Amino acid sequence: MLYGLSVRLQTNDFADIEATRKLAVDLENNFEAAQSAGCILCAFAHHAHAEESVIFPPSARTANALITDLIKDHHELTRRELEIGQSARALLRLRTPEERVAAGVRVNQLANDLIGVYVVHMNREEAELVPAMREHFTDQEQLAMQGTIIAQFPPDRLMALLGWMLPALNVTELSELLAGVRQMAPPPLMNAVTELCDARVDPSRWTAVKLRVGL
Repeated sequence: MLYGLSVRLQTNDFADIEATRKLAVDLENNFEAAQSAGCILCAFAHHAHAEESVIFPPSARTANALITDLIKDHHELTRRELEIGQSARALLRLRTPEERVAAGVRVNQLANDLIGVYVVHMNREEAELVPAMREHFTDQEQLAMQGTIIAQFPPDRLMALLGWMLPALNVTELSELLAGVRQMAPPPLMNAVTELCDARVDPSRWTAVKLRVGL
């Protein structure tokens, strides 16, 4: 999603007001304001909320200093996300294409700064938080956390998130995810996920996954 956001900003024609208006919708930080399940920064905000409400409290019992640092990161990331959304809305009020193009450069710079900070944050979660969770929580406890997070998403937002997630998985990761969905989820959800894979996953990779999973 971060890299996709970067591509959209880099290739958007800020002189085109309608194209820029569509981009600004996805640069909202609030689902209700954006009125779009595909709102990119909204998903970032939901990601932080899910971690802070489900994963961080039990993890703080054994890694309090780390969790404190990660929450500080979340506050800084939220500040940056809000600044991007506010800048995008302000850009729409500019009268001339030249003004919008100049302001678009600034939005691009803000997003690049966000991406740099975000990648460092996620790398720390992978390098420090994930090993700590594996040490202190059973597989079932971690699966329960995952289930709680997934249940927080309304169906349209969950499918929008999966629309970003599924194409980014390699064959092994996607095969394992689908095997788990088929085992645990109701058939309508499994059908929705496979239809999304049909539409969004690279065809050669999707063919390999179907053979491996037996779809």
